[in-house]
Amino acid sequence: MRIGEFMLWFDEVSSTQDVLKGGRFPYGTVVVANRQSKGRGRFGRVWHSQEGGLYLSFLLNAKEFNEIPPFPLVVGYSVLLMLEKEGFSPMLKWVNDVYIKGKKVCGVLVERSKDKLVVGVGINLNQRELPAHLNATSLYILSTKTFDKRVFMLNLLNIFNQILDEYVRFGFKSFKDRIKKKLLFLGQEVVVQSDTAIAGIFEDIDWDGGLLLRTADGIVKFTAGEVSLRSL
Repeated sequence: MRIGEFMLWFDEVSSTQDVLKGGRFPYGTVVVANRQSKGRGRFGRVWHSQEGGLYLSFLLNAKEFNEIPPFPLVVGYSVLLMLEKEGFSPMLKWVNDVYIKGKKVCGVLVERSKDKLVVGVGINLNQRELPAHLNATSLYILSTKTFDKRVFMLNLLNIFNQILDEYVRFGFKSFKDRIKKKLLFLGQEVVVQSDTAIAGIFEDIDWDGGLLLRTADGIVKFTAGEVSLRSL
């Protein structure tokens, strides 16, 4: 399966995720929007989707993937590779964000609906400014370069297709070591907020992408949650 053979590009939608979840489209379909009125991230959080960003979702057949939990990390890694090609030095923030110089530039959202796997990617591309309360930046702010959104997206889709092909054939084991080298906060004292907040050393990721936290009581594994540096 190749993503991008069928594509819809809107000026504005509620969210690209909702378009794919609510309609009947062939697998591989990509939906792109210049703006989203109800963009969202994990846990239903608002994703600020003003003009200038790249907001896209693509549709996959969940039956083709034996390992879905680590998928956000793999998609984030694909974005990281694209940003490296553009001359940036990005890092992955477990479990679904891409950061540059300590600020967020990309978020990934993976949602399953029966056999549909809907993958959303939001990249801060050409925004001149972002809300002050967000710890976020854009590629334009970082470089003062305006990016051709269409060219950027097509190059990104090529990387997605290469990575997805490898992931289907070999699974997360093919990516684990490469992703580990790009993880933000690895080896540092962090707090993971899940049902409760637990502090420890971000030791590693497991073979299913879970975060392994070394605590006073031993290793604790997280499959979801928010990780941040522990305040002194």
